[in-house]
Amino acid sequence: MLRLLAFLFVVFFFAESAFAQLERERVEEDRDVELTFMAPRNINLYTVHHLSGGELHYSIMHTFGEVTGGARNLWGIDQGANVRFSFEYGITDHFSIVTGRSSMDKVIDLGTRFSLLRQTVSGSMPVSVSVVPLVGVNSSSLDFLDEPYSFNERLNYSVSLPIARKFSDNLSLQISPIAAHFNRVGPEINIANSTKNSYITAAFSGRYKVTQITALSWQYIPSFDNEVNNPSNLAFGIDIETGGHVFQMFFTTSQALHEPYLAASDNGRFLDREFRFGFNINRLFGIR
Repeated sequence: MLRLLAFLFVVFFFAESAFAQLERERVEEDRDVELTFMAPRNINLYTVHHLSGGELHYSIMHTFGEVTGGARNLWGIDQGANVRFSFEYGITDHFSIVTGRSSMDKVIDLGTRFSLLRQTVSGSMPVSVSVVPLVGVNSSSLDFLDEPYSFNERLNYSVSLPIARKFSDNLSLQISPIAAHFNRVGPEINIANSTKNSYITAAFSGRYKVTQITALSWQYIPSFDNEVNNPSNLAFGIDIETGGHVFQMFFTTSQALHEPYLAASDNGRFLDREFRFGFNINRLFGIR
């Protein structure tokens, strides 16, 4: 009996020591930084906030008329809205497909979003990088023209490269180089320069978290078109998260709502009150 007790004591003691040693040698896995932004879009721009596999993002985006319309036009709201509906579905944690429809020029678009790099908690990867290629078709009636548009002439393309860093729990900043091309242009298309087909710009955006459910957001998209006196796109807003919804309310100098037209459309001057109210509704679903 004494020998059995001694044996059990030795086994118990060494087992405890072995498990303790294993716990001390355990290395914490380096994790990706989460919630760089509150939603897959920050005001109008795609962000590096990527969907998980099986996740669906549905958004409704609006911009109204300029506030210079005054109280009679409810500061632009009575002057009609540019509305965009879009769906994005995560095929994997790094790849999703996107489709949407905008009332401006009745553009229907299709694209993808790839997550190329993810910022890590340890800092081994300092930024997150995504790429968003899109192709759109202008579905508006253009038969009134002497030379109607062919299907190929109705197409437009864009690619953006969101690069972002979450500096703290409160502050995130992003730069998004954008290239856009319209196969055919003219005064009947809602862009600033009716003779220019291709546009290149770099969009700057960010958000500052104020409370657990609210954040201030902004975007700045300079116009690099020297042929027309087109001001830069400027927008300021607030994001409010309520469970599965993220509401975004903002003032912007552009009526455009997605990348090709953000790069090419006409912009107002903010200091001359040539800006308009807009809001987005974002909803995330888990679909497996």
